Amino acid sequence: MTQEEFADLVGRDPAIGRPLQQALAAARRQTYTTGIEVAAAAVMFPLVSFVVQQIGLPWLYEARRYSELWRARFHDWIDTEYAQTGRDPDEIEKAGDALRLELAKVTDPGVKAAWERLARMLAK
Repeated sequence: MTQEEFADLVGRDPAIGRPLQQALAAARRQTYTTGIEVAAAAVMFPLVSFVVQQIGLPWLYEARRYSELWRARFHDWIDTEYAQTGRDPDEIEKAGDALRLELAKVTDPGVKAAWERLARMLAK
C-alpha cells in the first residue's frame, strides 16, 4: 500500500478516517471537517503502518498485553523514525497515544473489520 492509496482509503472509509482524525486533533489541536487531509495522511501513514503491523490491533490481544506491546515498541520507534525525517516526535507521540485510545474504544464489528482489512493491505 502506498501513501496515496492510504490517503484515498482514509478519505473514503470513516471507520478508519474518524479515529485518525481524532488522533491528529489530539496532536495538533485542530480538527479536520472534510476528511483527513493529504498532508495529515502523510504524517499518519508511517504511524498507522507501524502500529498495525508491529504492535497489532487492541482487540486481537488482551488489554494488558496490548499496553505492554505498545510501551515496549512505540516510543523507541518514534524516536528513530520521526527524528530521522525532521518531524516533531512529540506531536507523533501524542497522535499515537490518541490513536491507541481510539482503537481501544472500538467495539463495532464493522469498524474492526475495516481495520483488519487495512492490516492485510499494509502487509502486502
